[in-house]
Amino acid sequence: MPFIQIPYGSKKIKFRISDKNLVVSTDRKFPKEIKNIETRVLEALENPVAGPPFTSYLQRNKKVVILTDNYARLTPTYKILPAILKLIKDKGASAEILIANGALREMTDAEIYRKFGDYVLKSGVPIHQSNSRNRWDFEYIGKTNLGTPVNIHRKFLEADVKIAVTMTQATLWGYGGGGSMILPGICSYETIEWNHRLFMGKYCGPGFEPPQNIMRMDIEEAMIMAGLNMSLLVILNPRMQIINIEAGETLSTHRKSVKVYDSFYSFDYRQIPEGQVDIAISGSFPGDRYFAHSCWAIANLDLFVKDGGTIILCTPAPGGLAHFSYAKDYLPFTNDKRKKLYEDFFYGKQQFWHGCLWTPILEVMAKKEVNIVTERDKLPIFKELHIPAFSSMAEAFRFAMERHSRSAKVGFFPYGKWIIPKKLHAR
Repeated sequence: MPFIQIPYGSKKIKFRISDKNLVVSTDRKFPKEIKNIETRVLEALENPVAGPPFTSYLQRNKKVVILTDNYARLTPTYKILPAILKLIKDKGASAEILIANGALREMTDAEIYRKFGDYVLKSGVPIHQSNSRNRWDFEYIGKTNLGTPVNIHRKFLEADVKIAVTMTQATLWGYGGGGSMILPGICSYETIEWNHRLFMGKYCGPGFEPPQNIMRMDIEEAMIMAGLNMSLLVILNPRMQIINIEAGETLSTHRKSVKVYDSFYSFDYRQIPEGQVDIAISGSFPGDRYFAHSCWAIANLDLFVKDGGTIILCTPAPGGLAHFSYAKDYLPFTNDKRKKLYEDFFYGKQQFWHGCLWTPILEVMAKKEVNIVTERDKLPIFKELHIPAFSSMAEAFRFAMERHSRSAKVGFFPYGKWIIPKKLHAR
């Protein structure tokens, strides 16, 4: 009877499952962190996937803006930026950092310190934050083919050279990284809402790229309009260590980075007997402070779990629900509640930008049961949402097995938030 090690924030839950029940595990060994990250960053910038090398943009007195992601992304920026800042200084150019907050709040001083570290903060390089609701900070540059009016942060538009530094990962609306540093990253609230209305599209979900994914297509068109010169994209292992670095013209670089990401985090569902399991077990990452972030695993596991099946998600959620609290009025997610949600989007009672963080989860919960393993003090908040929650994995598993037969097929997907099915388009 094998043990599984379920990631639980910064800890792990050791749990035993019968051989006859555990039919698949996507647990695997990941590469260790790249050595000499500063050297690898410079190599990627000088040997881009596509487009000219970064140094070809750098001339004396040129102003460079570096886009970095926000507190909700786990990119270890403090490991990446020192090499870039030194290079910019050596070439006689100047740098500014613009944090791409999208519609999220601005980062706190503590969050900025964790994101950037001593070297960057002591370098004297100005750090600005995009606040999408400060309408005076943005300039209208046109609209996309899908009708999204594009308002871009003036700090970005005023720069001579523009580079984005972020990570590639599966998200609830496709893949993150690249163009999303522009939209939603440094766009006005109005632009973000216009674009995020598209998340309701059929293929605007984990693992889908343009042209099927119209939300991502809209994002990338806005990125091209804004004039982002290049992106540097990293991939992390589950320990939040950098295992791949790509740089260059954003579209080509993002496509290549996605392929590398998939080589680590995609799984062929055809390896599962009958293609799907009755019960799926997933954990959460150290950086998943809020349930609004750890809950992504529920959407990613949809295609691996039979309708009527159970998803068990283990997450301490130390910061609580965050944006998922807005889902309370729509649970359980019946057709009447779905109708109400669509009406609330239309009449502005709910915002598209945060609805895209929990609506896909509600759609899965309408077909499958979700059980949460969390801290005892978090049980009341899930009770209020009508989501079964337990303070022990043993309780949750027993509860799930009682819904199914003793021969229930169980799958272990430790990093469910980032896993996607292979051959997705063929399903």
